[in-house]
Parts: sequence; C-alpha cells; structure tokens
Amino acid sequence: MDEGSSSQNVKIWIGNLDTKVTEYQLLKIVEKFGQISAYDFLYNINDRGARSPRGYAFVTFESAKCAAEAIQQLHKKKILSREILVRYATAKLDPTQRISEKNIPAALKAGSKRELSDTEKLRKIRELEAKLKVMENSNDEIKVKAGPRIKPY
Repeated sequence: MDEGSSSQNVKIWIGNLDTKVTEYQLLKIVEKFGQISAYDFLYNINDRGARSPRGYAFVTFESAKCAAEAIQQLHKKKILSREILVRYATAKLDPTQRISEKNIPAALKAGSKRELSDTEKLRKIRELEAKLKVMENSNDEIKVKAGPRIKPY
C-alpha cells in the first residue's frame, strides 16, 4: 500500500471537545500526527450570526497509519476540562452495516405480535376504507381556532 496515495485518506471524528478549545488549537494538536488533507471544525450559528463550537470535529489524514496513531494517542486524553473521544469516522449510510435491519418506529410496532393472514388483512383494509367513506360523506367540518399570536422575540 502506498501511504501517499489519495485513496489512503482516512477520516477520524474527535468529540466531547470543551467549548473553549479553538479551531486553531485542535488543528495544532492533530497535525503532529501527520499530513492532514481535510479539517472540519463544526459550529452552530445563531440567528445573530454568532458562532459557537458544536463540540466535535473531523480530521482527514493522508495515511491510515497517521490516523491510527492519532486515535491511539488522543482517545480519552483530557483537553481543558473534558476527556475527548477519538475514533474512525463512519458515514451515515455505511454500506458495511446490515441494510436488512429496518428501524421501525414504536408506534408502528404497537398491537399484536402475530402476523395477519391475507384474509384478515383484506378485512381490515375494507373496514378502514368504509370508515374513510363515512368521513368523506360526513358534513361535520373540522374547525381550528387560532390562538393568540405570540411574538418569538
């Protein structure tokens, strides 16, 4: 493996950062471990444009060896008042994770644990369709009253 190749770029996540740690300070800490190809220190920006650190950053090293050393040396090190956490960054849609496992909201899991037969499913669908038809034909209108308007500021 060629350590200088661009395909070697390895991204790490650094979290639990003290809010007093600056972008420059963290950059100076991590650049000691090797050549950095990308650096993202994240901020929240309020409605007035003021920035406040989110408490985490992403650093992309040009070699896996540098990233591994940074993780080993920095993980659980105390910087200012907090013990920082350092690990390999993972994509939100990591292809190595099992896709077959679907996260089903609790509200959709409510009810019986047993599977319905096809005839039971059809019966329930017909019942719902009948309720919808009754609601469509109903003359009762839903009225929403507007409450007092409160200014947010």
